Amino acid sequence: MRQTDALAILGAGASVFLTGAPGAGKTYVLNRFVALMRDRGAHVAVTASTGIAATHVNGRTIHSWSGIGVATVLTDFLMRTIRSRRRRRIQEADVLVIDEVSMMPAWLFDMVDRVCRVIRRSPDPFGGLQVVLSGDFFQLPPVSRPGRGSAPGNVGDDPLRGRYREEGRDPDGFVSESFAWDDLSPVVCYLTEQHRQDDSTLLGVLEDIRHGEVDDPDRETLAGRIGLEPEEGLAAVHLFPVNRQADDLNGRRLAAIASPERSFTATSAGPADLVRQLTRSMLAPQLLTLKEGAAVMALRNDPDGQFVNGSIGTVTGFARESSGGWPVVAFDNGHVVTMKPADWAMMDGETTLASVSQVPLRCAWAITIHKSQGMTLDRAVMDLRRTFAPGMGYVALSRVEGLDGLFLEGISERAFLVSPRAVELDEELRRRSQDAEGLLAASGSEAFVRRGQEDDEFSQAGLF
Repeated sequence: MRQTDALAILGAGASVFLTGAPGAGKTYVLNRFVALMRDRGAHVAVTASTGIAATHVNGRTIHSWSGIGVATVLTDFLMRTIRSRRRRRIQEADVLVIDEVSMMPAWLFDMVDRVCRVIRRSPDPFGGLQVVLSGDFFQLPPVSRPGRGSAPGNVGDDPLRGRYREEGRDPDGFVSESFAWDDLSPVVCYLTEQHRQDDSTLLGVLEDIRHGEVDDPDRETLAGRIGLEPEEGLAAVHLFPVNRQADDLNGRRLAAIASPERSFTATSAGPADLVRQLTRSMLAPQLLTLKEGAAVMALRNDPDGQFVNGSIGTVTGFARESSGGWPVVAFDNGHVVTMKPADWAMMDGETTLASVSQVPLRCAWAITIHKSQGMTLDRAVMDLRRTFAPGMGYVALSRVEGLDGLFLEGISERAFLVSPRAVELDEELRRRSQDAEGLLAASGSEAFVRRGQEDDEFSQAGLF
C-alpha cells in the first residue's frame, strides 16, 4: 500500500494497524496523520510500547498514558486510581496512537482496552477511540516483565485469565494474540514503498529473512561483507547486542583522543518522576562529553533537512563561548552544523508534562541493536554471532541503506531468526492490506468511516 492510501484510510477515522518493512515510511505516515488530526482539533494521545520509542514520537509510554504503570493485573484498587488520575485525559482523547506495537504483549493490549472501555463508559473496543497501531512483527518481540512468567494463569485474577487458557492464546505474544485485537479488527495498511534500502541485493536478503526463506546466495552475499572495514576517516557505528559492549567501546575511543574534552549537561522541566522516566528513555546522555575528532550520531531529525536521526559525523570544533560553545559537526552527507540543544518531551495530547533539553548527539562508535531500532545508519559494523532474540539480526541488518554500508565481523544462523508467528501472520496482513486497497479504490475513503457498534456483547462477556 502507498503512503497516500494509508493516510486516506487513517483520515477517514478507521482504526488501523500500520506496518511494513523498515524504511517503508511508517513513522512518516504516523507523524503526518497526527499533525493532520491536531489541525482538525482532535485530541491525539501519542504513545509507544517502550520509553525509547516514545521519545522518537514525543509521546509517553502506553503504561503511563493508561495509568497501568508497572502493573500486570487490573485490580479494583488500580482501577480506582486510574479513575482519579487518568479519567479526564482518557475521556478527552479522540485518537490513541501506539508506536512500536510489536514489543507490546497481548495481555497489556487487553488491559489498555479494558481501561478505556471502563473509563469512557462504552462497550466499543477501546471505548470508541480511533486506535492507530504502528510496528513490524519481524522486529524485536514483546518482552515479558521479570518474574511474571509466560503461563496464561499469570495474567491476573480477572475474567481474561481463563479465556487465554481455554483458547490456547499466548498472553505474552504479539498484540494479535489478544482479544482486543479481534474486537478492534483494525484495517491493515501494509506499506510497500521502500525509502531506506537503495540496494536491491540487500533488500532481497531482507525480504528472504521476512519470508523465512534465506538461501545460499543470501548467505554468500552477507559472507562477502565479513572482515571488511570502512575506509580510513569514515565513521561507522558498531552495533552490539548488549549495553556493556557499546559503552565500553565508546569510552575507550573517546579516551584515546588527545584533545581537551567539553561537557554538556541536560536541563529539564516538569515533575521529577516524569523527568527521570524521560531521561532513562532518551538516547542523549544526561552528561554529554565530547572532544574534537569524536565520532557522533544525530539523535533527532533536523527540520531543515541537514541531518536525520542516525546521521553520522565528526566533531570538528566548538562554537565560541559567546555563541553557546556548542559542538560543530561535519556530517558525512556534507553538511556542517552547529548542534544546539533540542527538546525531548513527554506529551499528554498537546500538553507538555515534562521535557529534557540536550544537544542531540551521542558518541557514535557503538550503540545497542535495541536502541538502533528506527534509525537509518550510513555505515554499521556488527558481529551477529551472538544475537539472542528473534528479529535482532534483522533489525541490525536493516539499519543500513545498502551493502556498501554493511561491515560484518561475523554472522551465524541465529541472525536470520525471526518469530515463526510473524511469518505466519505476514501473509494474512498482506492479504488484509490488499483488501483495504481494493475497497479504497472502489468506494473511496468513505468506506472506512468509523461506525459505532450497536451491540453490548463486550459487557455481556463480563469484560468490564
